[in-house]
Amino acid sequence: MTSISLRHAALALLATTTLGLTSLAATGHAADLPSRKGAPAAPPIVSACTESEGIPTDAFGFTTGSDVADLGSFGPSLTYGGAYGTRLGTSNSHALMLQGSYGLAPCLEVGPYLLGGFSQASLGGVSADERSFGAGIETKYKILGRDMHGIGLTAVIDPSFNRIDPQGAGRFTTYNTGLRLFADKTLIPGKLYAALNLSQDLTWTGPDPYARSSTFTIGGSLAWQVLDGVYLSGEVRHQRAHNTLGFDKQAGYATFAGPGIFWQATKQFAISAAYNVQVAGKAKGQPGDLDLTNFSQHLVKVKAAYSF
Repeated sequence: MTSISLRHAALALLATTTLGLTSLAATGHAADLPSRKGAPAAPPIVSACTESEGIPTDAFGFTTGSDVADLGSFGPSLTYGGAYGTRLGTSNSHALMLQGSYGLAPCLEVGPYLLGGFSQASLGGVSADERSFGAGIETKYKILGRDMHGIGLTAVIDPSFNRIDPQGAGRFTTYNTGLRLFADKTLIPGKLYAALNLSQDLTWTGPDPYARSSTFTIGGSLAWQVLDGVYLSGEVRHQRAHNTLGFDKQAGYATFAGPGIFWQATKQFAISAAYNVQVAGKAKGQPGDLDLTNFSQHLVKVKAAYSF
């Protein structure tokens, strides 16, 4: 065999060996590649209305907690309100509110409602009964969440109207707009909670020309979960009445205090009740230590709510 032939054979053997090594290396790298895994799950969206522990809004009596309905959830409720006791004569008022609350958007709840009521009053043997019906819509937006900021804070706007039909007099309409802030805080997880409410109710009372008045309310409450789903509360509320939409021309003030109870009977159904009595107050130009001209002496609230 010539030297040229030997050289060609050596080159052919080297090429074959190199090709084999290249194929083996490629096989080895392919085996070492990690298997394809699914994309990591997106972290949950945390917002003001995302709470690790919910607090029932009705656990505080007349005072209200900051939580709002979950997105897409709906729940009807029926609330009875009673007011008793006046300065002169007798006065007993009864009202019902049928409301449906819906989670329209994240942290946003809308609650349209219907109102109906009647009062029985007399002075010097003369009856002054009246009936009323109306409607409104409560819109709540949660600004701060307890998990993110330590406190829950919700802003509320609540426009409504009432058609009043007094005995022996012409019908007239009142328009009311409530501007409110609901705040709450967990003091002892699973046990003790606190709530604070501020509100200003602006009222136009007919017939034309409409009289203008307002009521400012500040209320605080503590709620204690004594059993799973059972809360006992105690609250103090202070109200000031004005013969204007602002804070001048004060007509009187009153301070109320009382207990409340809330029971989450099932996962969907809850019932609550609260009682307030006027413990101090003063009506402008009137004697006595209570304001029984602008406010009642006793207040009762009973509410049944269902959620889907």
